[in-house]
Amino acid sequence: MNLSEARKVYARSVELLKENQHPKGGFYASPPGTRYAYIYPRDHSIIVLGALSADLIKEAKLGLQFILEAQKPNGEFSQRYDVDGIDRSYKELQIDSTGLVLFALGKYHEKTEDDAFVADYWEKIGKSVNFILHNKNSEIDLIHTINSVHEYPAYEHGFEIYANSACCAGILKAVKMGKLVGKDREVAEWEKEAKKIRESILTRLWSSFLRSFIKTIRIKSNDSKPLGYDPFSSVVTDPDVSEYGPAYFELMEDSDWRVISTVKRLDDELWDANLGGLNRYPDYWNRNNGGYGPWPHFTAQLVRHFLNTDDRDMAEKYLGWCVEIAHNHELPEHISTLMNFLVWEENYKRVGIMRDDKVRLIEQIKKHEKWEEGLAYSVVPLLWPHAEYICRYNEYERKYL
Repeated sequence: MNLSEARKVYARSVELLKENQHPKGGFYASPPGTRYAYIYPRDHSIIVLGALSADLIKEAKLGLQFILEAQKPNGEFSQRYDVDGIDRSYKELQIDSTGLVLFALGKYHEKTEDDAFVADYWEKIGKSVNFILHNKNSEIDLIHTINSVHEYPAYEHGFEIYANSACCAGILKAVKMGKLVGKDREVAEWEKEAKKIRESILTRLWSSFLRSFIKTIRIKSNDSKPLGYDPFSSVVTDPDVSEYGPAYFELMEDSDWRVISTVKRLDDELWDANLGGLNRYPDYWNRNNGGYGPWPHFTAQLVRHFLNTDDRDMAEKYLGWCVEIAHNHELPEHISTLMNFLVWEENYKRVGIMRDDKVRLIEQIKKHEKWEEGLAYSVVPLLWPHAEYICRYNEYERKYL
């Protein structure tokens, strides 16, 4: 890995977080004028984690204030907001975002011990926990969702592993904060329910046959009883980066053999043979906006595993790939070969599902300098991979440098 370039990518990543936080606190998912110039709670929460890693404490606190104030009355966080905290969603419930906000808030509290901040927002914390638990199925002890990290209901509608891991971790962070601010009695039931969810993740979403965590138990309705007679009932076992979720959200150690085996499967089956980097799921899912190819934020996520298991070679392979593909030290949402891009473009046009926003995406990709090099770079820069990179680079530097 080129350490000089790695440090430059880090420096630019920190700059981008500062440049793309609105004065009211929201972090744009991508800069104004690009595809994702809104505040998406999922991206926003990860960006807060990046800010904490970079010791941007004031920025992280302001970001948390913004998103907590934007909470819906029922405790949910919407798909996306504008800079004033107005709901601008166009997709259905994404419950992992509610878990992620709690998780990011918990990490902020661990770093700052800001009990007053937690106390100020305790009512909102309680609403979020109760909203999550309202979507818990008592038969299977898992959280039901429609969209998760890929916003792809075809493979995520049901009991999905990333959403469940994020929500479980979020509740556990709320429990920890509650105990530290004198809310022991209130959080006792939360802790009991979170432990049920964690146990169900580690059993029902684990395949001994595959020696891997699995993606989703497809169920149409949270109220379906018994689950086996639900019209959606099936299981998605394909490799998916979300299957690292139980370790990423600190529900288990990276040294656990189940995590090691899952990550080996992801590396074997999702590492891109042509471009390097980690794809998020198999090509045959046929939902590849901008063409099938690797994603730097999911690639950077797994650096965490290799650092925690002291596999320096693999950590440098994954982190070094992010450095290598950065353009002017900025990271894209994902990259693709021209062939994969053109196949995707032709398919969407032929069947008539090319939305206007995707037309604009195509225009931006073809204008990017990398197009002349035979590469399709989608949405540059995206803040999420920069936040992941900040976290992983700091962990790498502390461990090895």
